[in-house]
Amino acid sequence: MKGPALQIDDLVVARDGKVVLRIELLGLPAGELSAVAGPNGSGKSTLLLAVAGLVDLRQGEVRLDGARFHAGRAPAPLSARRRVCLALQQPYMLGGSALANAAYGLRCRGVGRAEREAAAQAALDALGAGPLAQRRATDLSVGEQKLVSLAQAAVLDTDLLLLDEPLAGLDEQARARVAALVSRKLERGCTVLVATHGAAEWESRASVTARLLAGEIV
Repeated sequence: MKGPALQIDDLVVARDGKVVLRIELLGLPAGELSAVAGPNGSGKSTLLLAVAGLVDLRQGEVRLDGARFHAGRAPAPLSARRRVCLALQQPYMLGGSALANAAYGLRCRGVGRAEREAAAQAALDALGAGPLAQRRATDLSVGEQKLVSLAQAAVLDTDLLLLDEPLAGLDEQARARVAALVSRKLERGCTVLVATHGAAEWESRASVTARLLAGEIV
């Protein structure tokens, strides 16, 4: 079964009174990979945060499968946000081990310790980050933290996966493992949206590529 179709209508996000993102209409197909490309500062990360229900919308709405997901004040309802997983370009690590961070989303969903840690360890292993499991997450490099964040995304069975520059700062082996992670998500019917500075690595696979410049689709 395919994941949800994503639709953005008349969306406006402002910061300090200045409009930083304006999307009149954007529809992305269900259960497929789409990409949003643009230079730094073009609004890609803001778009992902809006889709995840984590920033206020001055106007407009985000819809999944035709149902309103986010409109107005953030955050979106918890029941809606649990349908989505967002892996940030610069992940925020909690105190404790890399394994605990990778398992955090499952912990929030009430999964038992043994089960969530086994799933998190398997996800870290698949990304080549298994040896990091018992290291303190805040002591890891940015690239290592990114792998931990992606492992957290890998274990969550969400309808929509949002990835912000998932390949930045990673070596070729790690990049291949991240691409494999995306393939596994798509095989399970997840809808995936990737934000990227240069879309070449995703364009051949993406059903839709939207390009942003100064907060608007060009």
